[in-house]
Amino acid sequence: MRSCCWLILFCGLLFGCSATLPAGDIWLSRQADLVWPKPPSPPRIGYLRTLTGPRDFVRADRSQGLLDWLVGERELALPLLVPSAVSADGKGRVWVADSSARMVFRFDLARERIDYFRQVGESELQAPSGVAFDPRTERLYVADAQIGKVFMLGNKGELLGEISPPEGFQRPGGLAVDDAGRLYVADALGGEICVFDPAGHLQRRIGSRSASDGRFQRPTQIALGPQNELLIVDALRFLIEIQDASGRLLGIIGQVGDVPGSFARPRGVAVDSEGHVYVADAAFDNIQIFDLTGQLLLHWGGPGGNHGQFNLPAGLFVDAADRIYVADSYNHRVEIFSYFRQAPAAGSGR
Repeated sequence: MRSCCWLILFCGLLFGCSATLPAGDIWLSRQADLVWPKPPSPPRIGYLRTLTGPRDFVRADRSQGLLDWLVGERELALPLLVPSAVSADGKGRVWVADSSARMVFRFDLARERIDYFRQVGESELQAPSGVAFDPRTERLYVADAQIGKVFMLGNKGELLGEISPPEGFQRPGGLAVDDAGRLYVADALGGEICVFDPAGHLQRRIGSRSASDGRFQRPTQIALGPQNELLIVDALRFLIEIQDASGRLLGIIGQVGDVPGSFARPRGVAVDSEGHVYVADAAFDNIQIFDLTGQLLLHWGGPGGNHGQFNLPAGLFVDAADRIYVADSYNHRVEIFSYFRQAPAAGSGR
């Protein structure tokens, strides 16, 4: 009993009151000179930080030996393996779907802790392929490509419901939630986007407005714009299709190619508050930024493991403060960047 009390005390010292950082500190750049484009051009994108797993929260002023003893080597050995999708609440909580680990990671940056779950209700996750968080209801949605369902979870990870069309999904992937709480699900093999109301009932199906057969060839990831524009990565057509909220075709971005502005293996898509469209390309190992008309504005990245370089980048997410989260799959991490609505003044902090 006495040993148990000491264990609880040590856990409280390590993970209790000392774990919470002052608001804002979680976003301080570790390398403030990492910006794009490079000087003398005004910077528009800046590196903030990287997430890899539990060791992100091991500080130099903590006893590593004591931490190993308390949480065990097995827990410390649960880093991201192949992250494929990411979502965030903009306040420090970040959810990452990892299909190789067969689990979803939840990073809580303000409290410096990480949680995992690999089971929802009575189902064990097999291939989590998409995540989306609804800040209004505190619901988390998780798509599993192998099980063929989307799970609706509560704030504590409890199962609230399972979502699928009557015939089931063929391969659900990208998820997005609009301002009314409607859930959009990209069914990659089904070739369509399914839309569900907040109760999980199927409302409508969305097909391609630019393909001759009205079907997407491989809708893998989706995002919503400032006016609820729907952006769909059609991977086998190497483009992003944009529809307005009523389903009218607004345009397409990209084409197959090996020059800036084209795609070789488009994966993730996200949109910031000003309508800039971010696209991750797993062949180019970069992120390209377009406006909603399809004009290329900027790109950064390239193959490698340094900050700002990528190895098969996949899912993207942009929060309300225009922080950009990149699931950098084969670098086993999530990289976080900031979009500068206005270029920082010389010598100023971020």
